[in-house]
Amino acid sequence: MMRLISLILILVGIGAVALGFLAWQAPEAVKVAESAEVESSAAAPAPPRTERSLEEPTFGTASAPTEAAEVETLRRVPIAHETPTEASFGQPFDVTLAIDATGAESAIEALPGRTEAVEGTAQVGLDVRAALIGTAFEIEPLSPADQAISTLTANTWRWKVTPLANGEHDLVLEIYALRGDRALPVRTFHDEVTVKVSALRQAITMAQTANPLFMVLGGVGSVLGGAFTALRFFSKASGRG
Repeated sequence: MMRLISLILILVGIGAVALGFLAWQAPEAVKVAESAEVESSAAAPAPPRTERSLEEPTFGTASAPTEAAEVETLRRVPIAHETPTEASFGQPFDVTLAIDATGAESAIEALPGRTEAVEGTAQVGLDVRAALIGTAFEIEPLSPADQAISTLTANTWRWKVTPLANGEHDLVLEIYALRGDRALPVRTFHDEVTVKVSALRQAITMAQTANPLFMVLGGVGSVLGGAFTALRFFSKASGRG
């Protein structure tokens, strides 16, 4: 029994010391872990892109005559966007929206094509605003939110998205037709992203939030306690012999 207790103390102490040093080296460890995950994801083959068509949006009867008139002046064009269904905690990914007013039948060709693609249509005017919202993510726009719709090439919006919590979370993509100083909602997408946390990421997160000095001192104390217990056990065993 004494041997088991001493072994447990030593192992716990070694683990605490290791986590303490990891906390000191957490920024470097994060960089190494992220570069390793990026390299592995780059080496992995891209999943096949599946195209999903959504039902056409319905506007119903506008409550205000001015809004109904504005809707009638909008032009229906193809749109497409892509958002990964799975992501890793702390690892950024891109969300891309494309609106094609060139006369093409689809806007999917303007997407990078790395994840699932969702197609549909929207009624837009000369100027469009796109916004991406998600409370469990850090969202950084990589393109202007307000864009003048081009008839020469597809308009694209891109965001860099970093998951901040594990589990299933919603990303909401909202599209507005700009009418002077007013923004008229014309289409909304709700995407669910499953965020997973790797064992390495959990260890790094624990190390970042812990007190390094406390962990190292506690680990050293545990190792010394285990060694002292083992020494007493062997001393008594040799005395009996």
